[in-house]
Amino acid sequence: MIAWVALRGFRAVQLDASLAGIRARELDRSGRRDLAALLKRSGLGFSGLDLWIPPEHFANAAHADRALAAVVGACELAAELAVLMEGAGRLVAVDLAAVPAPGVLESLASIAQRDGIEIADHRWPRADRTFGISVGIDPAAIIASGADPALEVARLAAAPAQARLSDLTGTGRTIPGKGRLDLAGYEAALFTRGYARAIVVDPRGLPMHEAAKLQPRAASTSSGMSALL
Repeated sequence: MIAWVALRGFRAVQLDASLAGIRARELDRSGRRDLAALLKRSGLGFSGLDLWIPPEHFANAAHADRALAAVVGACELAAELAVLMEGAGRLVAVDLAAVPAPGVLESLASIAQRDGIEIADHRWPRADRTFGISVGIDPAAIIASGADPALEVARLAAAPAQARLSDLTGTGRTIPGKGRLDLAGYEAALFTRGYARAIVVDPRGLPMHEAAKLQPRAASTSSGMSALL
């Protein structure tokens, strides 16, 4: 998969922290060095980790401890890979509940601060996060909520921690540019807001034959595109 991404011309990868072989508990120090070395040999950077725990797990006290433990592992892994990759990728993408269980937001902020990691919440509509949780932008999720991604980016007080490239039709997610996303408007809004990180090309929800068509986009908003693995 990493070789495929490199051949497509992407500059970086965002790794799925729940994928077998990349889970924090499965990678010892040697395995993490090997993963970083593979990325470097492939000419790829590292833009962060995805940890798509079901949002309700952060709201349900019975599951919150396990969800937080997974975030701890992902933050530690992202921090170590960032060092091995010369500083890039200090970010973990999540989708939090609208109203997390008591103490969850404080715990997440403490974890992020300890490891020097940004936790980017991609939930939409946005919830008021006052505990140091950063904003993540997933256009398909914003469109599904009935909003305009470009307008929502423009309304932010500062650039988001991470912006993704996804699109939506009336039947589900699609290749960016084939649905309701105004690509030019979205990229312009990110540029105006000062976003300068990789935009993550997000194939979640796409059939395999559609995901295989994804290509990097040259955009003034970013130093390069990142493919999600």
